[in-house]
Amino acid sequence: MTPVTGDAVVREVGRPKVSWWQVLRVALVLGWVAWAGITWWSAPRESSAAQARADMAAGRLAYFEWGDRWENDSGFFNPFQSGLQSSGGPGPVLLWHTTDGRQHYAAVDNGGAGTDPQLEENTTFYSGPEAEALDTELRSYEARGLPDEVPIRSAKKVLPLAGALLFLWALVSATDPVTGNKWFWFWVASSVPLGLGLLWWLARERPWSSRAAVREKRLNGWTGFGLGLLGTLMVGLAVWGLRALFGDALVPVPR
Repeated sequence: MTPVTGDAVVREVGRPKVSWWQVLRVALVLGWVAWAGITWWSAPRESSAAQARADMAAGRLAYFEWGDRWENDSGFFNPFQSGLQSSGGPGPVLLWHTTDGRQHYAAVDNGGAGTDPQLEENTTFYSGPEAEALDTELRSYEARGLPDEVPIRSAKKVLPLAGALLFLWALVSATDPVTGNKWFWFWVASSVPLGLGLLWWLARERPWSSRAAVREKRLNGWTGFGLGLLGTLMVGLAVWGLRALFGDALVPVPR
């Protein structure tokens, strides 16, 4: 009888096959971690006009814009898509980017000492004398050429798009989920802010989790839609609470 060697056993049993679902799961988690880190790093943080001047002096200021106030188009309980609203004149809020991809903003002034556009044609209306002085310095700095910044904004656009496409492909291609139907997970993953719904799907549902308990009646799309709204409310309140507790240096609001 011919003895069976170790190599023969390996050939007989075969090497374990790679689970592409697990590879995709790891890729989605790593992509979320990268996106979360970039979003936290680049979220606007409150600063001062003095810091803007310091960044100009050091050649770190790579982009700037003026606005009137922060605006949220996504509802009171979703602070994650706010933008800077502007009426066209410089001040009273200055937002600028530095070469390391970070964003800063400062409330300059909002006095009545600026130029009145009703009195002179083709003049720029400033919110106050400090905004006028700072804008003059910024324009002079811009004329010398702005430095390039780390392409963080491109990464912030590419990563969510790639993640959304992979999510939709996996949702359609994978076996039927057992906790909720595919519409349930679509609304949960796409509605809950900060990608937390996606992480729940990756941790809780098949094919990612072999321990996912089979429900006799799966949760439907309307339940997922409602949970998405509830998740938006809870996450928004949690972010506001943590920001009030720790400040926007540690818990900035992504914009």
